[in-house]
Amino acid sequence: MVVTIHQPDFLPWLGFFDRWRRSDLFIVLDDVQFIRRGWHHRDRIKTHNGVQWLTVSIVKKGRYFQQIREVALNNTTHWKSKHLGMIESAYKKAPSFERCFNSIQEIYQKEHYLLIDLNLDLLNYFAGELGITTPILFSSDLHVKSDSTQRLVDLVKSINGSTYLTGLGAVDYLDESLFQKEKIMVSWQEFTHPVYRQLHGEFVPTLSTLDYLMMQ
Repeated sequence: MVVTIHQPDFLPWLGFFDRWRRSDLFIVLDDVQFIRRGWHHRDRIKTHNGVQWLTVSIVKKGRYFQQIREVALNNTTHWKSKHLGMIESAYKKAPSFERCFNSIQEIYQKEHYLLIDLNLDLLNYFAGELGITTPILFSSDLHVKSDSTQRLVDLVKSINGSTYLTGLGAVDYLDESLFQKEKIMVSWQEFTHPVYRQLHGEFVPTLSTLDYLMMQ
């Protein structure tokens, strides 16, 4: 069984979904610390004014060490209408604008209170559009208490996985020897980013998958 493990990021890039598609099981890493400057609550789209961030407003004060599954949305601000306005302005001339925008708008209009619930709705929508049927489990349900690479090993081992599929971003910190001790193979993702027609100038890779779906 090929297993991939990743945090439930917000509107992630195509490489995220490629790894999900190549796996037999996707473990959603929801019980690790939320990274304020990471990708858990933001990603990039292409607009008339160049590449810009869509950043979800969250409750941060006094919650520096909160886990991803605990992060609350700050619904006292108008971030949802701002996002939808930016998306509409950027992609209203895109081939699949109406279909994609209506789906995104419907998800945004739900009464989410936690970031993870919003992200999972968006991730499942994107997965459906991309034809991904790989099931998910939550790391918090597996009750693994170890850290760093050992945590990943123990998560894969807990569901009898035989191969751990990971991205090249883990090269600098992943200790493959810990997987070898458990006879778990480490497979490194080989992903070639597709070049597709975009709006607003020259092609820019690694944007949110929203950009790709709008242009199909």
